[in-house]
Amino acid sequence: MNKFYLILVVLLLAISKLCSQNYNKDFSYKLNSGWGFLGDGDSPTLSLENEFAYSINHYFSTSLILGIGRNIEASHAHSDYLFGSFDMYISPFKNNKRNNFKIGGGYSYIDISNTYVIVRFYDNGERYNFYDYYPNRQHAFNIIIDDEFKINSRFMIGLKAYTIGNNDQGGILSGISFKFGVTL
Repeated sequence: MNKFYLILVVLLLAISKLCSQNYNKDFSYKLNSGWGFLGDGDSPTLSLENEFAYSINHYFSTSLILGIGRNIEASHAHSDYLFGSFDMYISPFKNNKRNNFKIGGGYSYIDISNTYVIVRFYDNGERYNFYDYYPNRQHAFNIIIDDEFKINSRFMIGLKAYTIGNNDQGGILSGISFKFGVTL
């Protein structure tokens, strides 16, 4: 129990130090969590993303996103994914206001792990499943519509709609994420 209190005190000291520092308004970190569809829209997923953003000027910004997702409706099949994305945004209404609406796109690499039950049988009242694993790794392009609202000069919330796809197999991942961000 003493370790818990020590960790809590260190965490509170770190947060107070972070809040008292001067910070650069160009860099920010955002934690995104959302819901989407994987593949042809038949696999609902929950996702968690880490986004590191840099504001170039009042009209242009860029971000690096690392994300993970998990299929939430799996009875006989299961799909998980990891992806990384580099995106460029344009803010048509200038991003120095409290509300920053931006449209962007970029390159993504997505690694999808699909697992299917191929044989299921019962023996003496016990169920046995045999699975088939199908990895799917793709290079793709994405389109993002993003809206951020600054709570104060340091914290922000937002909403992001996105789709990741390529020319060969159509859409890979589409969804909506809620964002919480802090300026570093």
